[in-house]
Amino acid sequence: MLAEDRSSMTKPTFADVAKLIGDPQLAEPLARLASEVRYELNKASVVPQPLAAEIRNNFQRLRTATRRFEMALNQVSSHLLEVPPAADPNTLSLAKDAASKVLVMCDKALAMHRKPGNRREPGKLTCALIVIEAWASVKGEPPSHNNADAQEASEAYWVACGGEPSDKWQWPLKLARADRSARRRVVRDKIRQGAE
Repeated sequence: MLAEDRSSMTKPTFADVAKLIGDPQLAEPLARLASEVRYELNKASVVPQPLAAEIRNNFQRLRTATRRFEMALNQVSSHLLEVPPAADPNTLSLAKDAASKVLVMCDKALAMHRKPGNRREPGKLTCALIVIEAWASVKGEPPSHNNADAQEASEAYWVACGGEPSDKWQWPLKLARADRSARRRVVRDKIRQGAE
């Protein structure tokens, strides 16, 4: 849809988005979940968004420092007899566990921030996540990131939540499909509960 076409149209409603997805009963859960997107939009208006290159550099530094920390932990592990008796013997294993989790987090973040230079559009990933979970509740599986109907539904939901029109939905939909976080499960549960 062209920008000129959009400017002459009325703002889509959550009922419009629910129809695009294929189930009018989704209008209520979509409206309730809109607060998640609006929160990110409001927060972004107060806190400036960093460039993707800054985010990437920070996670690379964290990954490098964590690897050095892991090496130091491994070296200290060979000197356990020198650890004072009052020290908690679980401290090193907890630190090793935490370091491995930090490395996984860094790798996931670096996979998301592959392209340097662009600023993230706050709320778009959450918007795409909500749309793909609503879509999956109706059609049985999430849409492909190339699905034109899913991109249209994402755009309509984004604008209904207060976002500025944007035709760039492939990447947010791709990231949302790859998301395996607890947040996605919460969104899925809220959509299913609201559509019943």
